[in-house]
Parts: sequence; C-alpha cells; structure tokens
Amino acid sequence: MRDKYLSASRIKTLETCSWIYWSRYHLGLPDTPNDGALRGTICHLIFELLLKPRHKKYFDAMMKANAMEGSPTVVRLVKKFLNKNNIMHDRPDDNYELISDMIMVGLHTDFYGKDQKGTLGKAEKEFCIENKKPEYKIRGFMDKCIKYKNKIKIVDYKSSKYKFRGDELDSNIQALMYSLAAKTLWPDLKPSIEFQFLRFPRKPCQNLEFSDEEIKGFQTYLEHINKHINSFSEEDSETNFAKDNQKSRWMCGIGKWVCPLKSEFKYYSLIDKNEKQIKSSLQEEELKKIKKRGQKIIVKTYEGCPKWKNEGEADDPFDF
Repeated sequence: MRDKYLSASRIKTLETCSWIYWSRYHLGLPDTPNDGALRGTICHLIFELLLKPRHKKYFDAMMKANAMEGSPTVVRLVKKFLNKNNIMHDRPDDNYELISDMIMVGLHTDFYGKDQKGTLGKAEKEFCIENKKPEYKIRGFMDKCIKYKNKIKIVDYKSSKYKFRGDELDSNIQALMYSLAAKTLWPDLKPSIEFQFLRFPRKPCQNLEFSDEEIKGFQTYLEHINKHINSFSEEDSETNFAKDNQKSRWMCGIGKWVCPLKSEFKYYSLIDKNEKQIKSSLQEEELKKIKKRGQKIIVKTYEGCPKWKNEGEADDPFDF
C-alpha cells in the first residue's frame, strides 16, 4: 500500500474525531452536503474565475455597481448553482443574498493584490511535496497567491460563521501547511497567510506568520502524523471520539445540526468487478451517471457511530 498524502483537512479530521476519519477515509462513506459548504463552493468558484484576465470585466462591473447584480453573468452562474444543488429551499433569498454579500466582501479585500503592488499568481495553486527527513508527504491547494518584494501571501477564503481563536488561530494546521509549502516553493520569500472570512465585512482578515523554528516543529509533527495515518486501523477508529472531548463534542450535534455519521443510514456504492468501491453517494442517480460497463451499484447500510450506539443518547441536556 502506498503512503498517504497528508492534507490540512485530513489532519484536522483525525485530531477531532477518529471515527469520522475512519468513516470518510477508510469506509468511503458519502459526504452529506450542507448549505454552508455549498455557499463556500460557489464563492470559491466565482473568485477563481474572476482571477482569469478575460473575466476582469465582470469584476469591474460588480465593483462599479458595488453589488453582485452589476454582472448578470455572475448572477446567472450563482442561481444555476443554487438550483442544481437544491439549496434554494424554503427561503431561497437567504442563500442568494448571503452569497452575494460574501462575494462582494472578497472583491473588496484587495482582490488582485494591487493595493500593495503585489503580483498575482495562479488561482488554486496545487502543491504536492515529499520530504525524507523528517519524513512526510503533503498535498493541498492555495486559493490565491500574491507575490511581493520580500514575501508571498497565501489567501484562503472562509465562509464559516466564526473566526479562528485561541489555539485554532495560533497553531492553525492549514496556515502551517501553507507556510511549509510556500517555503518549499518560494524559498527566498517570507510566507504570510491571510484567511478572509467572507461573512465579516467590517474586518474579514486574520493574518498569520510563523518563524522558521515553528515550521521545523510542525515538520516533526507531520512525521508523527504521517506514521499514524499510514498505520491507522479499525481499532484506532475508536480511540478518539469527538463525544469524549469537551472541545470537539459540538461536532456530534449543536442546535438543529447533527453529525451526519451519528445515526444509521443507507447509501449507494458504485463498485468495480473486484468489488472495490469507486464512489459512494446518498443518491443512486448520481452514480448511474458515471457507471461504466463491468461496474455495478449496490445498497449498503452504515450502522451509525458506535459511541452513540453503545452509550445511547440519554445525556444530560445541559452537558454541552
């Protein structure tokens, strides 16, 4: 078996809940889309398209109108995405208006990096780095890179309701990963990470920089995680439940939201002639569209999170 590449999301999942990690990366259970994630996806897509020189006219039109509606082309794309992903639900204007506002926040935040005389790099810059000492493999994408005289700024868009704080900010895995990748790709430039929180128009940015010593320490941590991930077993899947961690317990459910892996559900699995899963989905039609000769679709049952199944859900309602 080939060694797995580490990504910020893979590491974050492992740190917060070993069962979610096992379910996603080993069992191959389907993701359950939600409005928040889909809003982030369309914003990322619009930003990526606007970074192409031939699309700058749409940026100019929106900035002139100070509204997304300044570009009918962008409006059509957003509405098409909303309809395709069925997130217009009972209050469609909420999602549309929120996406419109989020896009304008991103455009107003020195979108092309010209305020400080920067040079824009390729959108969705991919990195794939292998290191021997310490040993690790990392992979990821940078939303946007802007080069300045002595530094490189990596911009990452966030559509979440909350900004980072505490350890989540000071020792941010994603920021450290970007910094390490940047030092490898641009060794003569100082990496600076800028998270742009699109739901915070007054002050959207959180900026982070790390010392060489901090990045070296992160490399040592990556080697440890690399060994753990490449030897991860079903037994390991029950060693770090989010339910047992006061800091991560909210992932099991908060307000109306409930972890999609908490309870039993049925799903569809597209498998090849060797019974190996190619893709899974909650919708059979999605798999029918990509099914090829020799492949088949079967129905599987996920039995739910063992932590909740074994202990039940009769918890103290004030234990949160």
